[in-house]
Amino acid sequence: MAKIDDFMTVSEAAYRWNIPLETVKNRLKPSVNKDLNKMIDEGLVKYFQKPNSRMKSWIISKQAMEIWFGEQNNT
Repeated sequence: MAKIDDFMTVSEAAYRWNIPLETVKNRLKPSVNKDLNKMIDEGLVKYFQKPNSRMKSWIISKQAMEIWFGEQNNT
């Protein structure tokens, strides 16, 4: 597997782990996930937000998904 496959969008993460999209999105809310800022600092997740925009585009590492949801189910 190429190194780039260790990082994914929220939609891809939900698909690869076969979980609802909203479940992944909830992990990206500081009010739900108290460790989110730490994970951002450690480079496990990151986001981009345009100036004057409320929307954030997230990138999630495979490692973050494994911390949150366990190993990826490849079936």
